[in-house]
Amino acid sequence: MRNIILIIFLFPTLTFAQVKRGSVKKQLKDFEVFEKVLVAKEGRLDLHQSADTMYHYLSELESSLSEEKDLLEQYRLYSSTLSKLGCGHTQIHPTTELLRAWLSSRKSVPFDLIIQGKKLYTGKIDSDDYDVVNMNGANEKLVKKIKGNYEVLSMNHQTFPEMMEKIAPYLSSDEDKIDFKYHQASELFEFYRHLSDPYDLDSVQVIYVKGSDTISAYFQLGAAPVNTINERLEESASEDAVKQEEIGTFHIEKSKVGVFRFRSFTACTGKEYNAFLEKSFRKIQSKKIEKVIVDLRGNTGGIMQYDLMRYFVGEDVELGRYVVEKPKKFFETTHLKKRNGDYRRHKWMSRVQRLRKWMNTFEDGIVRTTPIDDDLVFDGDIVVITDESTFSSASILACHLKTLCDAKLVGRPAGGSFYRGNAGTLVAVLPNSKFRLLVNPNTFYSHLPDSTTPTEIKVPDLLIEPDYLVPRKVEKFYLKAAMEAFE
Repeated sequence: MRNIILIIFLFPTLTFAQVKRGSVKKQLKDFEVFEKVLVAKEGRLDLHQSADTMYHYLSELESSLSEEKDLLEQYRLYSSTLSKLGCGHTQIHPTTELLRAWLSSRKSVPFDLIIQGKKLYTGKIDSDDYDVVNMNGANEKLVKKIKGNYEVLSMNHQTFPEMMEKIAPYLSSDEDKIDFKYHQASELFEFYRHLSDPYDLDSVQVIYVKGSDTISAYFQLGAAPVNTINERLEESASEDAVKQEEIGTFHIEKSKVGVFRFRSFTACTGKEYNAFLEKSFRKIQSKKIEKVIVDLRGNTGGIMQYDLMRYFVGEDVELGRYVVEKPKKFFETTHLKKRNGDYRRHKWMSRVQRLRKWMNTFEDGIVRTTPIDDDLVFDGDIVVITDESTFSSASILACHLKTLCDAKLVGRPAGGSFYRGNAGTLVAVLPNSKFRLLVNPNTFYSHLPDSTTPTEIKVPDLLIEPDYLVPRKVEKFYLKAAMEAFE
């Protein structure tokens, strides 16, 4: 999965526009495009419920849009419908105009809010935002007291998990489970909080932890700290761009444990990547390394890691299936964005699948590991680090290592499915609201049979839920925990 979670929302000027209402005719035109693209290009609508059930949800959406709605209401309807599909790749993204509608409500707390793991923290705001947020009365003193990342226990008498339960129906995730939704809401929590539970008060009680003290304070509501949010999102986007160019790293820790760190699988394919894998496993062989850590925290996927798995299981091992369920057609809807690498890859994969079917080698998309030097196949102990951001091809890799190699899981449950999902993101833009719809024409399956309890397999052998960690300490913290898991 590439670049479908992090979106930068830039507000060059803080404009408090009135929430616009659209005509019913335009709303239904958007719905027509939404339904057409979803049905034509989403790999399988029946991954987690029957296709008839999904068509029923679409019918309910059309009925709701037959009445005039403002942008926020329209977005709620679209996002809640997609959430029921149970595929984390398939999403609808807001627009700058929608975010301005949120800002115009002036019903946000006067400090930044971020999620790390499954905890909510305050964030110090830039001084530029003192002229933006509500600094009247007692707020000025209260806001300036927030000088770091303090855990928020509750807002408006709701705990953080309770707030996330309200947000969950508006975010997509595999099997509609909540873990991945923590990741999706992490950068813009206050927007999603407003979307799911808009405040109709002038002030709210916030209870947070500062050091050993639990502090309760009432904050007057107003505009969100938009400059602080922009700066944070720009930094995250820059880091995300770097991650997507990486092919991973490998080093040997304390002369006895091999450590792979994969922050993304977007670029993990081709000659350079395969050379990196071979060099790493030759080092493991030559140094007689018997323990390996595979760190997949924050890895939202990319290329499926079938080439990597052969170094753990050998050749000709069945890893599951990968099918282009909705291949490119000669005539495609004009609403799909086609001048990009994702669509070109879709065209290429469609041609390859047609050729394999014609040559009678497709075998319903079954994937087996390719030949490898037996001396390079690792058969020692493995620890895999996962968290709620471990998704798509990264969660399938964690599944393979756990079930085929008896690896231990450390961290928090992976956000992605260990069983199946739709992937191969393509983008369409609804003509009037301009919401970006992300659909996925491919479907991947692991080697596991279906399960009625798909989250049980993802529960870590060692669960880790730390307090806030500054970025420079995160890597060492999890590496230490993974090392201890071997003992």
